[in-house]
Amino acid sequence: MADAEGQVLADRYRLVSLLGRGGMGAVWRARDEQLGREVAVKELRLPEQLDDAARRTWIARLDREARAAAGLRHPGIVTVHDRVAGDDGRPWIVMELVRGRSLDDLLKAEGRLPPARVAQIGLHLLDALRAAHQAGITHRDIKPANVLLEDDRVVLTDFGIAAVEGDATLTGTGAVLGTPAYMSPEQVRGEEVTAAADLWSLGATLYTAVEGRPPFEGAGTGAVFIAIATQDPTPPVHAGPLEPVLRTLLDRTPSRRPTPDRLHTQLTAVAQGRPPEQPTLVQPPVPQPPQRPARTRKVKKAAFIALAAVAATLTLTVATGWVVNEFQGWQGNRRYEANMDTVGGLGTIPGSSTELTRTYKDTVEVDSTLCEDTSAPGCNLQAQVDTVLTWFRTRNGVRSVLLQPPTEEPNTYPSRSLTVLTEGSPKITEVIVYDNEHTDKIMLSFTVG
Repeated sequence: MADAEGQVLADRYRLVSLLGRGGMGAVWRARDEQLGREVAVKELRLPEQLDDAARRTWIARLDREARAAAGLRHPGIVTVHDRVAGDDGRPWIVMELVRGRSLDDLLKAEGRLPPARVAQIGLHLLDALRAAHQAGITHRDIKPANVLLEDDRVVLTDFGIAAVEGDATLTGTGAVLGTPAYMSPEQVRGEEVTAAADLWSLGATLYTAVEGRPPFEGAGTGAVFIAIATQDPTPPVHAGPLEPVLRTLLDRTPSRRPTPDRLHTQLTAVAQGRPPEQPTLVQPPVPQPPQRPARTRKVKKAAFIALAAVAATLTLTVATGWVVNEFQGWQGNRRYEANMDTVGGLGTIPGSSTELTRTYKDTVEVDSTLCEDTSAPGCNLQAQVDTVLTWFRTRNGVRSVLLQPPTEEPNTYPSRSLTVLTEGSPKITEVIVYDNEHTDKIMLSFTVG
């Protein structure tokens, strides 16, 4: 690769010196001899022993990077000037030369950074990501090595594995694209990657900057993947006021990560030396079944098992029971996370004062106030039922919504129940709109899982 020094691409770009190497190639300092300016040129590195089809895939991947980055105009995103081909047909990307070092290099040289400075870096990266996401692009490989620092400017680079909305997937089966320590849980699980995954990787990058190490470490890639998919990150000890921001960014459930607007408010507070606004929704560590005034719920009786065992087998029984309980708890958490993902995929729920509650069997229950004053025009049961019907019918993944006939039950509030059929699993198992006569409000309640 060093032999390329002095090479001229497209009769215009002369390679001057190697700036660095990455997973998908090398970056050179070069001179644009037509415009008389310095530029950065990215050279595609092709793995050895590629057949023709695999070679075309890797070249198409770099072409996609060029298209993705070239369509973005933002001071926090590296500017792409050109795309040229070498003598061997490999594409090269010509970019602006950012005269600074990466966040990774800075951390290696100076160690961890103070929370306020990390928050400022996070604000710049968030603004860049907003521009990319609005253009339908997810980066998918945010990490300290892809963050360049030039004076007060923070630049996000290397869109080499970016997913462009509407593009066909270019990755092969089993290919791992991304840097393991900064990949989101959904990337690790092979699920759809959305803008929320970039926010998770942003959180992992900021965690590394303030702690001096990644949030998840292991003896190998497999160990890191397992930790990301099943564990919470090691609590940071140097993050100070940034700690609650990192905690929510690194939530394994995408729908529970902060919105860009909320994250911007929180990072601004930390950058200015103020504590960030705390989330309004905190899941209780010990879930309790909610009280439902609107309907009669079936009460499931707990089963009591009398255990008789000889002393010789007591230790084995206790150990086995602990393993079973731990496994059941892990299964329950996976179900709960899947249920929360379903709620998040529905978008903004009608009404206000929405509460999400984790209940027994790890289901998620949603309560929302549809309207506050039943004496106001339109604040009646039927009108709000129609609103909820329309909302569910426009949700992605909802196959059908049926309004059940009204039923008269003693000691219950006036209500209407809906049957919602969804694609896949988990299911929306119960939906009810009811007139809470004690507070003169119309309420919405539904259960997932």
